[in-house]
Formats: sequence, C-alpha cells, structure tokens
Amino acid sequence: MRCKYLPGLFLLCVLWAGNLFSQPLVKGYKQTDISDMVLIYQGGAHRMDWTADQFLPYVVHQNADGNKNWLFDGFLFLEFKDGKGRCYASRYEKLPARKQEWIWLMDRVFEKGKSLYALNECIQSQIEEIGAPSFRHKVVIGLPEPIPDQKDWGTLDGQSLDFSNDADKLKACRWYIDELTKRFKEAGFANLDLAGFYWVSEDIVTSKALTVPIGDYIRSKDFLFYWIPYWNAMGYSDWKELGFDVAYAQPNHFFEASIPDQRIDETCRLARTHNLGLEVEFDERVFAGQKDSFYDRLVAYLDRFEKNGVYDDAAIAYYEGGGAILGFSKSSNLKDRALIDRLASLVCKRRQIHEASDLIIGLDDSIWKVTQQTPYIVSTKGLLEKQYGYIELKAKLLSDNPDVKVSVRLKPVKRLYGSGAQSGEITLLEYDGKYPDCIKGGIFSKELNWETGNKKGATLPVFNLSGDYHSFICEWTAGNIKLYVNDVLFFSMDDDFNGDTEYWPFNQPFYLEIEIHSQVKESVLKLNKVSFD
Repeated sequence: MRCKYLPGLFLLCVLWAGNLFSQPLVKGYKQTDISDMVLIYQGGAHRMDWTADQFLPYVVHQNADGNKNWLFDGFLFLEFKDGKGRCYASRYEKLPARKQEWIWLMDRVFEKGKSLYALNECIQSQIEEIGAPSFRHKVVIGLPEPIPDQKDWGTLDGQSLDFSNDADKLKACRWYIDELTKRFKEAGFANLDLAGFYWVSEDIVTSKALTVPIGDYIRSKDFLFYWIPYWNAMGYSDWKELGFDVAYAQPNHFFEASIPDQRIDETCRLARTHNLGLEVEFDERVFAGQKDSFYDRLVAYLDRFEKNGVYDDAAIAYYEGGGAILGFSKSSNLKDRALIDRLASLVCKRRQIHEASDLIIGLDDSIWKVTQQTPYIVSTKGLLEKQYGYIELKAKLLSDNPDVKVSVRLKPVKRLYGSGAQSGEITLLEYDGKYPDCIKGGIFSKELNWETGNKKGATLPVFNLSGDYHSFICEWTAGNIKLYVNDVLFFSMDDDFNGDTEYWPFNQPFYLEIEIHSQVKESVLKLNKVSFD
C-alpha cells in the first residue's frame, strides 16, 4: 500500500506490530532466483498499454556512452482495479470485480502486442542487438483477491460462488491460477519463464484463512507464491506461516516528506530479522527538475540500501509508480540521468557478482570486482595492486568438466608498453579441463610470447588438483620472477635483458585477475586465500 494507511487499519497494524520482538529471529535478507523484480501495473483501463517500446528501458539500460546492459530479471504484473469502478483487492473501490472483470484482466495480460507479448518481443529485439543474457527473464502474475462476502462474482461448474464461504474463494483462485498457467503455456514465450503468482492484497486482514491453501496449490504446480506487504502490515512477520514463499518489506518512506530516512534503516533491520527481501519505492515525483521534487528521497533508498548490504544480499522489488523508469529514459536532466545510471549500475553489478559467485565461491567484493561476464573475469584492479613481493592465491578447482578453462594472471594496472601482453603478464595458473592433472604458468611480454616463438613458460603435473586446496604463488623482484604450486618451484626467470621493456616490462604495479570459460552452470573455483605481501 504505497500511500497512507487506509482508515481503520492503523490501530490494527500497531497492535500486530506489538508482537514484533517476540518473534523468533531468522537471520539474513531473503534471496530467491529473481534478483531484481520491477512492478508492472497493467490491466486497468487507466494504465498505459505497455508496448515493446515502453518496456525497453526496463529490459535494458543504456548508459551515456551508448552501451546497453540487461536490467531487471523479473517482472511482476499486477492490478488493483479495472479503472471502471471495480476492484481486485479489498477497499480500492466500492464495487468488487466479478468473474467477467477477472477474465477481462486476464485478457489484458495476454493481449497481443502488449503486456507479456510486448515484453517477450522487447527482450528478443535486444538479444538480436546485444546478445543473449546470462539469465532467464521471469514473470510473476498477480491474483485478484476474492472480496469477502461478495455474492455476485459469478459461477464455476454451474455453481454460483458466495465469497462469504472460504471454499468458494479458494475455488475461484484455483480456477484463475489454472487459466493463467494454461494461457502462459499456450503462448509459448521464447524469452519468459513463469515463476509464480502474487497476492495483490498488501495485508491479510481480509484473507488470513485463504493464503495458506492458495500457497499449497501454487507449489503443487511447481510455482512460488509472492507477497509485498506494506510497512508493518498485519502478517508481515509471519509471511512464511501464511503460505508465502517470497516476501518483500516496503519501507513506505518515499511517499511522505515527513518520514525520516531512518525508516529505511529500520525496514532493513526488520527484513534481516524476518528474512524478507526489500522494496525500492519512487514515482513520478522523483524527477529533479520539478517543483517540490522527491529526488533526494530515492537517493536515500540507494544510500541506505548500500549501507545496509541490501544490494549485496537481498532480493529486491522496485515500485516505480507505473512509468517513472520510462520517464527517466526520456529525461534530459543530468541529475535524472545520473540517478537512473546509479540505480542501473547497482542492479547490474550485483547480478554480475552473484553470477560470478556461482562460478567462483569465496569472492570477497572488498578486493574483487566483475569486469566481464562472457567469459567471466574478476579482478582486484583498483582494490588490490602490487609492484614486487609475494603474491599468493589459495584455491580448489571444483569442476572436472573438459570444457572448463581457468586462468589466474597478474596484469599491469597501466598498459605502458602496448596492448594486451605487450605491457607484461604473469600467469600463475592456466588450467584446461581436457588435461585435468596439470597446470601451466609463465611470463609474457612483447618479445616473450607464443606468437614470436620465444615463449617463457612451464607445465607442472599436480596430483588431486580438484580434490584439495593448492597455493599458486608468485615471488617477484625487479630482476627475477618465480612461480610455485604449493612449495614446488616450476618456473623461474631472471631479467637478462638489461631492463629492456620489450622483454621485461615487469617494473610497475600489477593486479590479480581470474578468467573462467565455462559452458555449464556449476561452481568452478573455490577461493580460500588471496594475499599481496
């Protein structure tokens, strides 16, 4: 509920919140297979059409330099009212939606050229332009709430349903889930996966007895049940017991200027306590150029979420008022562009870190950052750099797949003497899954490389390479480079070139880089230690 509490609910919410500190602690934010899910308010006659062009800034973000990156990996389609006087959740209109409005909403979700079809088309167009993403786009679809005591909803199987009866409510919801699932399957979207269903009521005041059996039914179909309760809504801390699989906490900070930024910190604490994800919130008031702009309130979300580790560890939902991100893409205001660039950077960076963490276990983002996704490359550039000394990486290879390749290198911070290896490269480890019992290592420069035929490297058999941790070590001085695996020296070379940088460019700071080529989604490397002494 992205507004003030509805009349009559505030006291009830306070009473429920009074039990907050008696709940058992569940450590950590909620995570799920959707990293960043944007809310798409679609269906009502008062909403925009959601064409492929309108979806574009939600699917990819284009930076100032013209480069595009995939943005949200999840899309939640939801609606509260039809725009004609009927509501899909309690208290939004005087009249509840009937079966005919439920079907009308479903028709809108599956309307050709719009909504799901448009999203699928938009993704396909971007695949053709920038290549396929490393993830599947997932869709969650909202379920209308059977409004309590409604008598005129309609019939199923020849029976008139009465929503004063919980069994009839459940029957209507099961029918709707089945119809949505059937239509989604028949549509055959090449770029979308149906992840689950969303409960549009943001508290459980009117539906407490219903969500558990609905959740059980959804899981029986191999889908998940999602929920985003408003701030301190009744049931937020008991979301698991209420039958939900994934729940997000709303700070409800953005909408009232009088609410202090500490509200966001408090919501983060509650989310960690009760194992919730978090929601970023903003609307059309966010743009910098307008009078009484709420620009700084979105900045507060990003600042506080970063400080509280939300972008490191939590599933995040994004409420943007039904069009604000589209508005950002059309804005010429430099502050607006900087803010949406920052939000997009946070989304992209955390997905890259999570994806790389799937391949490389033990990544510490205080010293590692993702610099490329295909192949996966992580480096310590700008975070951990060294000129001369003792460099050690202790790791275990986890995969014996013949298509996996792993390289660990020291590379120059600045390419002073040419591109690529011309400015120097020290390979501590080169592993090819086709030869699982040995590694290679060596040094490279403009004159010492494979192309000139004057290569300087060595191969070492290593027993139990994927079963134990091994230390890959470089001892580096101004005049000598030695490479070890554990305590075994397998490569050593002196500077016999009188400092000629075409042969010996190893006179500047270097950083550590790990590159992984893998066609399979499995963990490849596990880090135990990284040190520059």
